[in-house]
Amino acid sequence: MDLSRWTSSSSSSSSYSSSSSAFIPPHRTQLHPRMHLFSQPLNPSKQQQQHSFHSKCLLLLASLFTVPFLFHLLSTAHKIHSSTKFTDPKSSPLFGVVINAGSAGSRVRVFELLGDAEARIPLMDGSGSSSMKVRPGLALDPDSIAHLIAFAKRRVPKKERRNTKIQLMVGAHLNNLGPESRDKVLESCRKLLRSSGFLFKDQWARVIPGEDEGFYAWVAANYALGALGSEPQETTGIVEFGGASLQVTFATKETEQLQSSRIVKLSGVIYYLYTQSFPKFGQDAAWESLHEAHNSRELVSLSSSTDGIIGNPCIPRGYNPPLNASYAKILTSHPAGNFSACRNEALALLKRKKDKCLHLPCKIVSSLFPESLGKPVSSENILFTSEAHYRWHNYRYWADPE
Repeated sequence: MDLSRWTSSSSSSSSYSSSSSAFIPPHRTQLHPRMHLFSQPLNPSKQQQQHSFHSKCLLLLASLFTVPFLFHLLSTAHKIHSSTKFTDPKSSPLFGVVINAGSAGSRVRVFELLGDAEARIPLMDGSGSSSMKVRPGLALDPDSIAHLIAFAKRRVPKKERRNTKIQLMVGAHLNNLGPESRDKVLESCRKLLRSSGFLFKDQWARVIPGEDEGFYAWVAANYALGALGSEPQETTGIVEFGGASLQVTFATKETEQLQSSRIVKLSGVIYYLYTQSFPKFGQDAAWESLHEAHNSRELVSLSSSTDGIIGNPCIPRGYNPPLNASYAKILTSHPAGNFSACRNEALALLKRKKDKCLHLPCKIVSSLFPESLGKPVSSENILFTSEAHYRWHNYRYWADPE
């Protein structure tokens, strides 16, 4: 036997087997499509890793788009839920407290409002509004507003007080006391308001000019009449008799340039308002002026009786004022009770010539409606406001029934 040939053949076979054991199969892309069925599948662990990576990417993208959408959805739902169109406005009422201090007395009014607190003109709940008056005025008794604050506390729930604004508006009559006395009265009032439990700032207690009084009266009257938002010619003018002064306010045309005018936008309509205040022509001041004029030499001959007793035609016959009457000096003359004579004396105050005028302005009749307005304002569009009775007593309280 040839051993060398066998050995050679054996080594050749061994070499072939070793080389065949190191064989690397072809890639799927190198095979014929028909051979894909016989190729080995991908590693399952790698497939799972790739699937997990893709899932995480999709989840991240979904989160980026979903979070802003949910925030917008919740914000919109909150606005709709808090809208007064979908809620009962009486379930969360809004309150406001305003103290108006005149020359003869002070009044507090508690407003209960309906609708959005940020609305330009909120709706007022008439059934929830109430008021109280005290006398005398702040000039004689600065602490009198303590009774008004106590009344407001009974009307506003305790949990709502810290969010309820309280304001004190004092008439210009307080300036007659002088700067030092006026500031002392205001500071005394501010001290009471700070400790009231209501929302208050020092600048909310102030003296307002007569023109502002007329403006507020015009807004209040036209609000009550439902005229705010109407054309200017459809609104109502105001002639307001206060205690110490007289205010006149009405809407004018845009083209008219008046010295005492202001521009205001209410309910989407721009109004050009003429407003003017006449000091010393208020109801109480007029009584005092009438008394002075009645006792003057110019009017004695018109109002003296045959027995020499001076009779006052503006005081009813048989009227006996109480001893503590604050205006007892006016009643020193004999009550005559003559309406025509009283009317004539009142007109004499208004028509007095400038050099004999008791108080400026003397030409009050022509000044009420300036000639620059052209045709006079119709009396049908003017509302005259005044208290129905003369105030004799020195100190009284009026309040709405509980």
